[in-house]
Amino acid sequence: MTSVPGARLDAASLIQRIGEGQLPREFVIHAARGFLAMAQEDLVAVLAFLSNQPDEEVSGLARTSLSELPPRIVITFAQDVQSPTEQLAWLARATDEPAVIEAVLRNRSTSDDTTSELARQVMPSLQDIVVTNQERILRYPAILESLLANVYLSNDVRRRALEIREEFFDKIARLEAQRKDQETRIEQEAAAEAEEQAIQDLLEQAVAIEGTPASEPNLPQVTEPEQIQAFSRILKLNVSQRVRLAFKGDKTERSILIRERNKLVSTAVVRNPRLTENEVEAFASSRNLDDEVLRLISMNRQWMAKYPIMRAIIKNPKAPIGVVLRLINRLTLKDLQSLGKDRGVSEVVRRTAYKLVEKRR
Repeated sequence: MTSVPGARLDAASLIQRIGEGQLPREFVIHAARGFLAMAQEDLVAVLAFLSNQPDEEVSGLARTSLSELPPRIVITFAQDVQSPTEQLAWLARATDEPAVIEAVLRNRSTSDDTTSELARQVMPSLQDIVVTNQERILRYPAILESLLANVYLSNDVRRRALEIREEFFDKIARLEAQRKDQETRIEQEAAAEAEEQAIQDLLEQAVAIEGTPASEPNLPQVTEPEQIQAFSRILKLNVSQRVRLAFKGDKTERSILIRERNKLVSTAVVRNPRLTENEVEAFASSRNLDDEVLRLISMNRQWMAKYPIMRAIIKNPKAPIGVVLRLINRLTLKDLQSLGKDRGVSEVVRRTAYKLVEKRR
């Protein structure tokens, strides 16, 4: 077994050796009884450490020895800002002496976690120390919640704690929520205004070519009665009417008009507020749509936040190269590996995917 150091022992090294199991249990028991030739402040630290050990015999002996030390010695250690934070935490858990707990609470070197732990259990005589330390509470709000959860909390301290929570946390949270709501409303109004302007521009362009015959949508063979009826109705509409329908139509009408050869119509579908994410993903995967539709989809942050939609855009050979290269780094390693082998996409996209795979590896 490892021999024990000589007559004078250092708390930090001894604690480390005990923690690593380098010393025999007989010596640890000897230390827990307080029979160590070391400075008194070091002895407090060692006993506080041993008081928190899972070995019940060791921890029990250490707590007894700690309680038998002169109170002045333990309080001095608890007050000392040079005392290590971890050792102050051990001491706080090892003693019930109000004077020692008070010293730990007042010590600025005590961690916020330890203060929060003590706040949950301190008796009324010490609760005032916690609730008046607003600087620490503002830095670590969990202290206030721990204090409010204390079953021994006095009515006066509870009232003051609730006032602090209302003044510094609840009120600020409400103001922050109001600020975010206002910002969201402004953003939504701006987006709606921009969207309305975009639709208006489309309609103006459509009116400008009102006399031009509308093209027939590039639609695969339809078999459903509902699609046939919608297709027949659309064939009778001019460009301006199709733009309006694209912006306001239902799912069946959108599925037809998205394939319209006229960009005014197909892009109006992308701006339809009733468009669902499933539809967008299907559009993003389609190789029969105009590249302008895919570009507009890629410009929508909300849609690009959905991984399946973003991945569909990247894997679509009709998507503009600039759009794909801007998004490709967001793919997972697995999808990058698959993209690097996909002969359906351009060589530039494959090479970029391959380089990113090598870089991540």
